[in-house]
Amino acid sequence: WTSCALVDPDRGVVAESLHAPPEKAGEILPGALVDLCGGDLARVDALAVGLGPGSFTGLRVGLASLKAIAYARELPLAGASSLRALALAAGGTGLIVPTLEARKGELYASAIEGGAMVVPETVMPAASLPAFVERLHRPATVVGPGARANRASLGGLPVVDEPVAALARCVAQLCAAGLRGARHDRNAVFALAPEYLSALAAEVALAEGRVGGLSG
Repeated sequence: WTSCALVDPDRGVVAESLHAPPEKAGEILPGALVDLCGGDLARVDALAVGLGPGSFTGLRVGLASLKAIAYARELPLAGASSLRALALAAGGTGLIVPTLEARKGELYASAIEGGAMVVPETVMPAASLPAFVERLHRPATVVGPGARANRASLGGLPVVDEPVAALARCVAQLCAAGLRGARHDRNAVFALAPEYLSALAAEVALAEGRVGGLSG
């Protein structure tokens, strides 16, 4: 899913949209941003993007799209953890375990409280999530598509639905302080990189001695 939002620092959310995954990566994001701005990107003063962890292709496309706009419009660009944004979207003040889908049977997770990440982002088999939560030794709210997509592997662990459409506004909220008064920095835009956590499929194949689907 692709979440987009136009946020005014004084008025809050001006517009937001949520789009189902397209058949081809990159078909949605640029057009969705233009639509939110009423066809006029001149209304935009800064850009914020989720850096993952998440889909390799999705992260690359999202960041590449925002970088292209930042370069073309000479806008500042900042990024934030997608798991932090997910925890913020869930609301509440207690301990939150946000999850995102990884490779089949795996998920990304962390533990966040009051905006602070008390357990670093990690990737794990979905079946390991109940033990992960148990090791926190405190009540925690589990949220996110990673857990929802793997309910059958969670041994009945409760999962709370969060407003997915709010993810973009939450990324903007996390980046707001750093973007306030910021100017375009070409080097900073170039250096911004996604957080993958797990190795790319090609890197795994290379490490295992497989190239082009063949075993060596």
